[in-house]
Amino acid sequence: MPKKSKQFSLSRQKLALLVLEWSVGFRPAGSVWVLLLALRGFSLVEIGLAEAVFHTVSFCCELPSGLLADVMGRKRTLTASHVMFVLSTLLMAASRGMAGVCLSLAVSALGYNLESGTRESITYESMLQAGQETGYLSFSSLQNGVYRFSGGAAMLLAGATVLLGWRRAYLLDTGVALIGLAAALAITEPERDAPRPTLRTLPGALAETIRGAWTLLRSDGTAVRIMVLNALVGVCATLTGFYLQEKVEAAVTVPALLGPALFALDLGGGLAGLLTGRLDHLSYPKAAAVTGGGVLLCALAARGTCLPVLMVSGLLAGLLDDSLQLISDKKLNDRFPSAQRATLISVSSMIFSVFMIPLSPLFGWWFS
Repeated sequence: MPKKSKQFSLSRQKLALLVLEWSVGFRPAGSVWVLLLALRGFSLVEIGLAEAVFHTVSFCCELPSGLLADVMGRKRTLTASHVMFVLSTLLMAASRGMAGVCLSLAVSALGYNLESGTRESITYESMLQAGQETGYLSFSSLQNGVYRFSGGAAMLLAGATVLLGWRRAYLLDTGVALIGLAAALAITEPERDAPRPTLRTLPGALAETIRGAWTLLRSDGTAVRIMVLNALVGVCATLTGFYLQEKVEAAVTVPALLGPALFALDLGGGLAGLLTGRLDHLSYPKAAAVTGGGVLLCALAARGTCLPVLMVSGLLAGLLDDSLQLISDKKLNDRFPSAQRATLISVSSMIFSVFMIPLSPLFGWWFS
């Protein structure tokens, strides 16, 4: 057995993973990046272009980043992700025009790609190595809560962030990203059966990972159905939350209450752990029907103008969506082979993006 298994501490690993969640969620400048760009004088068209750059890079790099994590190692990939986050914030702080902004967002998108799938994989593999994989759902619920509440805290600081100034705000984000990088470096790489590939064997290792992932997608219809159902519910809840922000802003009569209202709107996801245990006892189709039906009811209710109804709709949509996401992650990780785990999670993320493209304008029409 490799020496690293003797040095493995699940409690230390969990602490590092929770710090990672906090560092990704708590980005004061990143939470109001649109507002900061607008205050710098960028037009909505330019901001939209920058957003398009982010999503283009994200879509193109999602699958390659999953392959990299499976072949080269989860710790290396997670560390590279947080290096990208540090670099992105520094690039934004140093930017003087549109080119610098777009470059920063492209690097940020790559950072999220490298983290997506890798974090879930290293969490599950760590629990598996310690023989505590049955506790994955509970711990992933805690991770989700840390991420959601830290993001909400950053949103609460929106006013202070604006007063701080965009350059200082992004340097603050750099400090947070450096803490995340330190946490990534403190993580222990879970054991793996296959040896780390050399430069000569890398093409073959990549090809083998692709073949393994494709074989599972062709043979495991249950896994594919979980991916599709989870993506559909997730897209509906995400778009409902997006458009609810505008409706809540219009419904709030006291400007000073807008920040707390938006913060409260995002609390539902952080409370998902309260529901996952009960939903996990249902069959997946029933859990998807309960959460998906609830999200659709929230989307219907969110067309109104009554602030309490809007708030409850947003909270419930986030709660139901994140609950299904956590259950989906658990069931998929139970089915995915270790050698292709991050790649297959990246495929699941790509399905979400595919549904976002046609449903975004449809929800825009629905809420107009």
